[in-house]
Amino acid sequence: MARKEKKENAARITDAQENKQQDKPAKSRKGRLLKLLVILLLLVAAVLAGLQIYSQMLVKDIVPERTGEQSYFEDRINILVLGTDTDDPEQGRSDSIMVFNVDLANKMVNALSIPRDSRVSIPGYKYKTKINHAYAYGGIDLTRQTVEELLGIPIDYYAVTSFDGFEGIVDTLGGIYVDVPIRMKTHKGGGIDLQPGYQLLDGHQLLGFVRYRGDAGGDIARAGRQQLALKLIYEELIDPANITKLPAVITQLMDMVSTDLDYNELLALINHFKHVDLSTAFHSETLGGGSQTIDGASYWLLDDEQMAEAVQRLFFDEPTAVSADGGDGEADAGQ
Repeated sequence: MARKEKKENAARITDAQENKQQDKPAKSRKGRLLKLLVILLLLVAAVLAGLQIYSQMLVKDIVPERTGEQSYFEDRINILVLGTDTDDPEQGRSDSIMVFNVDLANKMVNALSIPRDSRVSIPGYKYKTKINHAYAYGGIDLTRQTVEELLGIPIDYYAVTSFDGFEGIVDTLGGIYVDVPIRMKTHKGGGIDLQPGYQLLDGHQLLGFVRYRGDAGGDIARAGRQQLALKLIYEELIDPANITKLPAVITQLMDMVSTDLDYNELLALINHFKHVDLSTAFHSETLGGGSQTIDGASYWLLDDEQMAEAVQRLFFDEPTAVSADGGDGEADAGQ
């Protein structure tokens, strides 16, 4: 009996030893996998941190050196954005003209729309005419010079898109949701027929929404819709659902838009503002004035006093920064 028990005990010990030896490789493999996972996570974190640092450095480099007597913030850039009235961004007239003052330190954006029928002086031409003629006369260079002299500010960068480019950008993003305020129906420009209400618009429909001139507001209302459309497009760009395809989207944008900002600079700017609430960090205005017919042509006569106040407010005044918790704080950007 004792001999039998000894054999059983010996068998149990042998089995236990074999099980223990079998467990060692399994535990060892789990340990190696865990270490590998930790290393991979650390590498990913390091790469992301590196990209963030590189992006921040690139954003700082975007600001050009300010020369001359004009005092200007060292952490702001002005971007002239044009929409042309043809399918070719290199030709035609500028159908929409906007200047964005991008405050990199406080992560705020001010936008000023210039009505396309504004009567201005174009450098090199004797008589005043509509500002959108500047693009037809001399392209982006003459338009940039005209806007700089009109507003008294430097234009650091530009972006020009045609109607096709605008539609393509919107369609790439899968459309944009817009609250259409009134019935909009027209046969011009391919035609649209929009009912009032919140709805998803494709590129053609959003372009029609932006260009619609059948309401009482005329060019001023159009400028407001242009500002709204660009804001909504940007919000869609930084939506978490689109973050993974952002590089591909920007590549498509580069094909659709003529700009002197390169791919990395655009990506850095988008990344810099991706967590910003534009409902508080974005402010837009349109140059004030009044309509008048001169020699049979309709013009928008700018109010010089209102223009000076708007330029000071949007491009030179120190903004009230919005803190991360939503509260207001004094901006620390200096002149």
